[in-house]
Amino acid sequence: MNVGVTVRLDQPITAAAEGARRAEALGFTSVWLADHYFHRDVSAALALMMASTERVRLGTAVMSPFLRHPTLLASLAATLREIGPDRFVLGLGTGGYEFASEMGIPMRRPLQITRETVQIARELGRGTAHVTGETFSADGSALRWAPQDGPLYLAARGPKMLELAGAISDGVITHGISAGHIDFVKEKVAAGAAERTDGCAAIALMLDVEINDDRTAALRALAPRCVTMAGGAYADELIGIYGLDADEVRALRATVRSGDRAAAATQVTDSMAEAFGLAGSAEHVADGLRTLFDRGVDEVIVSVGGSTPDQTVRQLTALSEALSS
Repeated sequence: MNVGVTVRLDQPITAAAEGARRAEALGFTSVWLADHYFHRDVSAALALMMASTERVRLGTAVMSPFLRHPTLLASLAATLREIGPDRFVLGLGTGGYEFASEMGIPMRRPLQITRETVQIARELGRGTAHVTGETFSADGSALRWAPQDGPLYLAARGPKMLELAGAISDGVITHGISAGHIDFVKEKVAAGAAERTDGCAAIALMLDVEINDDRTAALRALAPRCVTMAGGAYADELIGIYGLDADEVRALRATVRSGDRAAAATQVTDSMAEAFGLAGSAEHVADGLRTLFDRGVDEVIVSVGGSTPDQTVRQLTALSEALSS
């Protein structure tokens, strides 16, 4: 099974390298980082992680062109592939929750922005870029060394972005583990790829897991981590596809908009948590991951729980052992 893990950059950056080494030693196939200004810098962490590992793939889930121009994203990807050939996945997405609320960055025309970003990154990875876009351009731009090209994944949730990912990316990173949602993702990605003549987009599900033999306690710990996924801004048509109750989602959204995340966490129902994550014993979580692969998922990216680094390591180790048994 192609199971990757996330590493949070809320600890000293040197811990990121140790986290990648540990994930590699435990048999996970990939390690992924999110790019947020309020955590340690992703590019520095990735360089440390790449130099500290030998086999595991590293990826971003995700980086945004609003924080780093597409030319810089292409340069970063090529630089990391110079350290670790064939081991870096450039995962892209247009926005983070802090963009509109803190930075005043409007999330307009995400599909067009994504197309421009992918085109610039692709062309720079293969030579000279000739892109004049509405938001981003790179006309006559080229990296001044011979870069290695590599896979590019897109974060996608709504139907149009899923179709775009199917058309132009090597993989789609999405959330939602119900059978209905997986079928929905497969359908939209396939529709986007209908006229594609080269390659296909792998489906990578990203989910939170909480490991505890007391399943009730595990679900209780998982719930606050699902606030944004269950109560964020997404198309109403997805509520039923996720298997959620529309009235419960609307109530949660209202609390999220009020800014009271503590109150919002109490409104995350078990069904909401189970729509976006797995909770229970290591064996229960491992079985849940196997089910996702049986449903046609190509890759999973898990964020394990734990309120301290030591607890996170224990959960990660338990999951590795359960997957190997």
